[in-house]
Amino acid sequence: MGKNSKSKKRTKTPPRPHTGALDVVLSVVAILLLTGVRTIAGPCSHADGSVAACATAGRVLTGLGFVAVGLAVVRLFGADKATKRSFDLLLAVVGVLVAVLPGTALALCAEASMQCRTLMLPFARVAGVALVLMALLCEFTCDHEEPTGRKRRR
Repeated sequence: MGKNSKSKKRTKTPPRPHTGALDVVLSVVAILLLTGVRTIAGPCSHADGSVAACATAGRVLTGLGFVAVGLAVVRLFGADKATKRSFDLLLAVVGVLVAVLPGTALALCAEASMQCRTLMLPFARVAGVALVLMALLCEFTCDHEEPTGRKRRR
């Protein structure tokens, strides 16, 4: 009887939230936003090497794309449901900024036939709306976490 007869209670750590298909799709949308702005939907380029009026919009969209990819990757490997839900809301805000800023707060070229008007603006609107919709879909399909307060003993 040298052993202690009382059993030790082990506290359960909450399981890590399951990474689902929507999490992966949200990350893919964020990556497509960044690669699209850097490749096909970039700012205009002038033959003489001068800077186009839409160059600032391109840089801002690239920065927002990096932010979106960073948030989506951190969200993909998030620790708990509350963290994932907060990243969903942040990604929705980034999506709104991507959709609204070009052409309103960020200047684009004056001619309607320029690349920034024909490619960058529609791409930013579609990618921003897709990012918002995916973030909200992930937000509303995420199970609500129970409060983490102490339980009363009877």
